[in-house]
Amino acid sequence: MMNTKRRKAKRINYVGYLFIFPSMFFFCLYILYPVFFVVKNGLYEWSTLSNMKLVGLANFSKLLSDHVFWQAIKNSFIWILTTVPVQAILGFLLGFAIEERIRTSGKLRGTFYRTLYFIPVVTSVTVVAIIFSKIFQPYQGIIGYYLSKWFGMAPTINILGHEKTALVGPILANIWEWTGWSMIMYIGGLSQIPIEIVESAKIDGAGTMRQMIHVYLPMLTPVHKSLLMLGVIGSLQTYALVNVMTNGGPNHATEMPGTYIFLKGFKEAQMGYACAVSVAVLLFALMITFIQVKFLGSGDFMNKERN
Repeated sequence: MMNTKRRKAKRINYVGYLFIFPSMFFFCLYILYPVFFVVKNGLYEWSTLSNMKLVGLANFSKLLSDHVFWQAIKNSFIWILTTVPVQAILGFLLGFAIEERIRTSGKLRGTFYRTLYFIPVVTSVTVVAIIFSKIFQPYQGIIGYYLSKWFGMAPTINILGHEKTALVGPILANIWEWTGWSMIMYIGGLSQIPIEIVESAKIDGAGTMRQMIHVYLPMLTPVHKSLLMLGVIGSLQTYALVNVMTNGGPNHATEMPGTYIFLKGFKEAQMGYACAVSVAVLLFALMITFIQVKFLGSGDFMNKERN
């Protein structure tokens, strides 16, 4: 009898392993193996797999004096410090306004506004980049037109063509595209707040602003953390938007890690150095993620209250 129970327990364990096998297989195939491949090939100088020359840590040491690489890291910091908070603020305000609209005017209007503001998120990045490139275009662009009309500036101003202003265009495009995602996240968080707490705040005389500051924002802390983590990861993955709008220029002023890796690997055929840059960016991302998880928590706002 005991032997039968033990065999059954072992069978159940094997079934459990079978269930997790597909996910572990694809994790190893699409995550662990590519990371190992990039780290290993960062030790070689090569353009194709048939002409690889071992150079050790030379590619990694070269990064320390590569000013374009550090410009890309600097641009990533600027990108994170501008897009993440602005998207969070706008997303919260939109989400709060839509939730209030649902309470006063019904779900139909709320659904309409949700869909309206979420459309940029599901729009192709290439399409967004082309639209904003036209907006910032000299002579014909809307931005140049209104700068000329309101401030008397020449309509020939080329924001994307100047080193000091070129990064503004992709940042604004990214904010426009992804604010809708922040809005949806905040709407999900707002729907989790018990209505009794809000009603109690109203009874105590709290107006809309005090409710936002003392009720909604503190209770949405897990959403803030989630958006911060997703925003940091998304910023380090930025490629298509910058590539289409500025191609990393002018003079590498808008270079991002993704565009720089593509430049070195596929345009200049320095695949070994591109692998080294990829490893450095991966370590940078892991460091930022570790700091956030260590000091801020994971930010899973769907978790239930812990006992």
